[in-house]
Amino acid sequence: MANSGKKLVRSKSGLRMVSVEDKDTSPFQLEEPPWIPDNQCISCQNCNAKYDIVKRRHHCRRCGRCYCGTCCSTKLPLPRMNFVDPVRLCAECVSATRKENEFYEKHLKTLINGGSFTMQSSSLENGSAYTYCQLSPNHRNLIFNTEKPDKENNRVTQWVCDPLSLISIEGVQIQTIGDPNQGHPTPPKAITIRYKYIDELREVTMMVPEDNTRKQSMTWIIAMQKAVKMLHSSQSNTNNT
Repeated sequence: MANSGKKLVRSKSGLRMVSVEDKDTSPFQLEEPPWIPDNQCISCQNCNAKYDIVKRRHHCRRCGRCYCGTCCSTKLPLPRMNFVDPVRLCAECVSATRKENEFYEKHLKTLINGGSFTMQSSSLENGSAYTYCQLSPNHRNLIFNTEKPDKENNRVTQWVCDPLSLISIEGVQIQTIGDPNQGHPTPPKAITIRYKYIDELREVTMMVPEDNTRKQSMTWIIAMQKAVKMLHSSQSNTNNT
């Protein structure tokens, strides 16, 4: 076992490093698709070239469709499916995977690193509080700390409130500095997260502080917006399977 809580599994698509427990599975994860059987693939599903002894079938690891070698030649890392090595992808999936890989390589790290905010919520005793918000390492929860944890984790931090499950998030609203209709990017100043709590909808607003941590907090909000968009795409893919 290479990592605590992880295990290697082998499928016909390749080696994958997956969570041992379902409760630790990232909500961004996509399930490995079934391959279209070879006997149902007479020709390439992109260029319609007929298969023969020379022109072989190749399956895209992300969508499971069947292509010729020319139309399914690119290999890329696919962290959303936990593949250990780069895998073969069709052209359509190459485009989607490159965007997702940017999220994994950049924005996901930003969320885990965290940001400082003034938090407003009806669930707080005084209505508002300072918090250092981070995404948990398994990507499942937002953690609202009373202060920024130290890198060595030697200092015990307390929670401002209970963690917020990512899968409970219904949507987000971004407040920006300036008019977003002016045609140029406007930096965010706050994010309101709408989430489901038991059988009711609740909101929590996190505002960027006016100090030297503001740039990191603004970057965190942008990453959170992208995370919610990807999360909803994962749920949509699950519902369609």
